[in-house]
Amino acid sequence: MTGKELGNESRVCLLLGAGGRMGRSFCRHLGTRYQIAAVYRDGNSTGIRRQERVIDPLAPERPTPEIRTHFYPIAADLTDPTSGERIAELALAAFGHIDLVVNSAVHYDWGPGTSPEFLERLPHQLTINVVRPLQIVAEVYRKSWQATPEDNRRANRNVVNLSSVAAFNIYPDSGQIGYSSCKAALTVASRHLAVELEPVGVRVNVIAPNTFPGIVSVEQVLATLCELDSGSATGEVRVLDRGSKTIE
Repeated sequence: MTGKELGNESRVCLLLGAGGRMGRSFCRHLGTRYQIAAVYRDGNSTGIRRQERVIDPLAPERPTPEIRTHFYPIAADLTDPTSGERIAELALAAFGHIDLVVNSAVHYDWGPGTSPEFLERLPHQLTINVVRPLQIVAEVYRKSWQATPEDNRRANRNVVNLSSVAAFNIYPDSGQIGYSSCKAALTVASRHLAVELEPVGVRVNVIAPNTFPGIVSVEQVLATLCELDSGSATGEVRVLDRGSKTIE
């Protein structure tokens, strides 16, 4: 089922972590804005369908026409070193192009940095939170974006990685050393990637929210994501907190 077959001119988004809280909210609220290649962990496909009816999150009481959303579910194990290439190939085969890559995949593993058991598990956390998302962007670049710089600029193609304020803050006795290190690595890597992809007309930005939905609403994260996708910023880190700011 390709974009042409769907008869839909909306942007194509490759969404990592579609089975998580952020990914499910993206699919639910933005499924009419984007055609979504929704990547989820096998067995965690709750809320992901090829077609779903949706409501307008800004006016939930308002009746909506029979608009149907379009998803292409991709079950994948991000610990598999071959998964990056497979995900990119499937998404491109389904839609023909990718305008936006959103990385909301996350793996939490709390523990003290002095624990041998925790350190043995740390590569697993780094793979899911940092390595595989970067690999998937690299595969999309190699298979599509590298050869189409003018199309990339015209379509305003970009990458948005979901980080966290934990990338910048220390929380004593929280056991977040692994998670915080992963988010810090993803944030810095994204800023480097913005420089590397600028010549081919692809932007890269980061959203770093505080705990959501407890401190920052999911709607605020989604609104920021849409703003970054439709704007022209690159290499920015949008911190979402009680006093939000942007790191340039």
